[in-house]
Amino acid sequence: MRVTLPRALLAIVIGACARSQPPVAPGPSIAADPPISLRSMTEECDAMIDALGTFRTCPNLDEDNRDNLEAWIERAHQDFIAGRKVTLAADAQQAIALACRRATNSVSAATERCRAGRSPQAE
Repeated sequence: MRVTLPRALLAIVIGACARSQPPVAPGPSIAADPPISLRSMTEECDAMIDALGTFRTCPNLDEDNRDNLEAWIERAHQDFIAGRKVTLAADAQQAIALACRRATNSVSAATERCRAGRSPQAE
């Protein structure tokens, strides 16, 4: 039997794998995040719209960003008004409330960043 390059490489890989070290033992488990105390879906989503309005007032935003925020706020108002016309299951309301809370937290962080000065990319 003639040894070809692919067979030789396969033999090297198999040999190297055969002498590999044993797997590392798993580390300690990571605790889950504590449960978040959410308000109602309406309150959480209204807070998100308020956070967007606060972000819109940042003096370091350029006009395009302000216009985009205005459009986002208008769209959120329309979506939430439409969402209030239907009855959602409790778990769906919780999921929406959590999404609004996360968005509020993100917008609040963006507002804080904006107030610290103009974005380096904007300069």
